[in-house]
Amino acid sequence: MSWQYFESGYERTTDKNLIKILLEDLRDRAYWLQFVASGFRSGPTILLEINKKQLVFDLPRPWNANLVVARVIYRDSEKIQHSFKVKILKTDPEKKAVITSYPQEYFRLERRRFYRVSVPEGSEATFCYRNQEIKADILNISGCGMAILAPRKVTLSVGDLLENIELDLMVSVGKAYDRKIRIKKARIVREMSRNQARKLYGIEFLFEKEKEREPILRYTIKREIELRKAEV
Repeated sequence: MSWQYFESGYERTTDKNLIKILLEDLRDRAYWLQFVASGFRSGPTILLEINKKQLVFDLPRPWNANLVVARVIYRDSEKIQHSFKVKILKTDPEKKAVITSYPQEYFRLERRRFYRVSVPEGSEATFCYRNQEIKADILNISGCGMAILAPRKVTLSVGDLLENIELDLMVSVGKAYDRKIRIKKARIVREMSRNQARKLYGIEFLFEKEKEREPILRYTIKREIELRKAEV
């Protein structure tokens, strides 16, 4: 399953093998982490042990012994932020350990260079879906994917592929981008209800080579410049 776009720049995975690899990396590299809950943030600590159903952390200071549920957050060697939610099963002051549940899902913030930008009205994506050509409005875009608003009475299925995608983008109101961007394949990773007539979908671009991403990154930079000009 790997990573799927979630929202607000975050990606999510429930892949058990991937979660296991991420936890082992967290333990073996001894990344500093923190427990975060409403009104509380622990001191830095590390993951000590991984069991089938539990995790064991070094007891941080400060700590809230009444904590029931918390989110564990940390940054890896590439400075990418990761997080996952756990239940606090036990606090052992003598062994200086915190025992929690094993996470069922994992989140990470997209790489900084793939930041998401909103696009002006008039930006459209044309693609082939189940042998049918469809044109949809684009709401935002990044080097990883985009959010599109499907036409009325059009329903897409999460997990399906889009092919032969053409992006006609605007850089500002009434000003079209000077080139059309073409993408061979993309995957529908999320459906979000917007209103009764039209549905919003999260789309992940599928690139065989990293160079294929460059036209989109060039657009996001130009669009960011236009947004900054508008703020002046």
